[in-house]
Amino acid sequence: MKMDSMHELAEVWTRKQGLTWIAVTAILYALVLIPFNQIHWDVAGIPIRPAAALPVVFGILWGPAAAWGLGIGNIAGDFSGSWSLMSSLGFLINVLYPYLSYLLWHRLMKGHELRMNHYSLAVFLLVTFVTTLTCLALLAACGTIFFNRPFESKFLGYFGNSIVWAMIAGPVIFSWIFTKAVRNGWVYGREWNR
Repeated sequence: MKMDSMHELAEVWTRKQGLTWIAVTAILYALVLIPFNQIHWDVAGIPIRPAAALPVVFGILWGPAAAWGLGIGNIAGDFSGSWSLMSSLGFLINVLYPYLSYLLWHRLMKGHELRMNHYSLAVFLLVTFVTTLTCLALLAACGTIFFNRPFESKFLGYFGNSIVWAMIAGPVIFSWIFTKAVRNGWVYGREWNR
């Protein structure tokens, strides 16, 4: 990440609107994450985790605020039943995941009108796949490097846990909220001003 990006991640803490979107993101993410941490439902050994539909959506809409909000929301979720030393690395990945989504989506939308259409939805799906794959591979690698966990099984678990929700429910949520968010100014981050 460039220094300009690092500055944007720090600057969000000095802006009232940024703090508001951090809080909104953290609360919404925790509200979806925590109940499923308690219930422990799974299909074919893969936990049902609808919160996986939110990082890219929130990231595109609220950029650096969503990054911090998801990190905080993930910590709250981990405190509700899955806290471990990996939670600190999970915090960092959950900051990175929405922020990379925000940067990549806006870069690919450069020169295109910021509205809901086939192109913006296709870009959403591409960004979702790339950032989910990248960040969950990184999370599995951290588990392998720092905690001697098997990479393949952890990656398949993390990725399988997230990609279905992110690629199916994510676009539905994004399509539903995008136009309202843009029209009402419910967006945050420098990329929205370019």
